[in-house]
Amino acid sequence: MTYPPQPPESNPYGAAPGGGPAGPPPQYGGAPQGQGDFASEWGIKENPSRPKKVNQLTQLLWLYAAATVLLFLFSLIASATAPWWYGTGFIVGGAVFGMVIGALAVAVAYFITKDKLGVFGATDPRTPLYIGLGILALFSLGGFLGGWVLGWYAALGALLALGKLAAIGAAFYLVMQPEVEQYLKSRPGNLPKPPHQGPPHGYPPQPPPPSQTQTHPNGYPPEM
Repeated sequence: MTYPPQPPESNPYGAAPGGGPAGPPPQYGGAPQGQGDFASEWGIKENPSRPKKVNQLTQLLWLYAAATVLLFLFSLIASATAPWWYGTGFIVGGAVFGMVIGALAVAVAYFITKDKLGVFGATDPRTPLYIGLGILALFSLGGFLGGWVLGWYAALGALLALGKLAAIGAAFYLVMQPEVEQYLKSRPGNLPKPPHQGPPHGYPPQPPPPSQTQTHPNGYPPEM
């Protein structure tokens, strides 16, 4: 007696791209983690799978990085239009260093969106965020120091520096919010890995090493 083929079991969470099983729906709605577009996955635009304040935090970091790119473009214009004795090399060099600091802001956003804050080993995942934001705020002050030989560039640099400081201040405020704290601590990748532990009953005893001399089964040593 033969039975007709049975239909495949339905997946309560729907199918993932490529035909594989999909995970449970995210707590805050929207596409599951890893299945959205680039902008939402990296925190450039709002991601429904994260709380609103977490989305605002990552967007502020991207605004900080965008401000450094904008300042770099202004430095190129300044170096092309100003005489060489105005110290244009110093202006461009400072803007390039600002790009490096902007990359740090992108890195902080990456660790938040990819739930990788646990690699720093801190019990509170906000601790590395406080350190990273503090570094960003410190180097934002450099925008008030360069390019004073060019009035328009100095004014734009100061305005962008104020904007970056405001973004970092708002980011500090968001990190301290209970909603952000609970979300970060709820992600397993943001927590430090527990120390390695052996078997619950200990390791089995190891046999003693073999003796250096082998004896004959009858009791006398083998002939050389």
